[in-house]
Amino acid sequence: MDYSIRKLTFALCAVAALVSSGCAQDLTQWMVNLRTSQGDTALAREKPNFVEAEKEYKLALALDPKNTHARAGYAKALYLTAKEDFATSKLDEAASEIAEALKYAPNEAATLALANEIEKAKIRREIVVANYPLYGSINAALKPVFKQIATSDKAIEAQVKAFSSDFDTAHLTKAIVETYDLEEEAHRMSLRLINYRALVQSGQQKTTPAAAQGEAPSLLPIP
Repeated sequence: MDYSIRKLTFALCAVAALVSSGCAQDLTQWMVNLRTSQGDTALAREKPNFVEAEKEYKLALALDPKNTHARAGYAKALYLTAKEDFATSKLDEAASEIAEALKYAPNEAATLALANEIEKAKIRREIVVANYPLYGSINAALKPVFKQIATSDKAIEAQVKAFSSDFDTAHLTKAIVETYDLEEEAHRMSLRLINYRALVQSGQQKTTPAAAQGEAPSLLPIP
């Protein structure tokens, strides 16, 4: 008999022996403990891996749905993911994750508090979208400007780094010029944001699409 086949046969026999001797439950518990331990490790890292932690705790719960360690760990991983997504404006993802977390930790104070904050944010968004038809168009118009500012900032940093390598003051001169340009663009962006905030806070009523298009240019003044 081929060695690999003998090895596989032996392994199958060993598993069968475990099951027949009543050790299946112990094996399941060992696997649950392994999964929860790996989930704990993923959360305890200097830079926690929430996705991995969720996966490990979920696998543990599939084996033992009532395991309190796995339930608590899964809820914590979901809570931390929702918190991070909420901070980075992924509101819908955060809402979904916190709702799932509440299934496993319905009385957890921090989870309930975050759920409340997310719900308030969703209500604010609904009010703004309903009462302020230009929200989407202006928000879309601002994004490329932010991107340009970020690009300019990196270009300035690149010139300064280049100077540190060859000590050619031409790099510093270019960095100074780009800094002035960046300051002007940042000032224009500040005025746009101030105007944007004022309009959103005013709760402007709905207008027709034609009127909204006609007003759009005046809402984003470029001095």
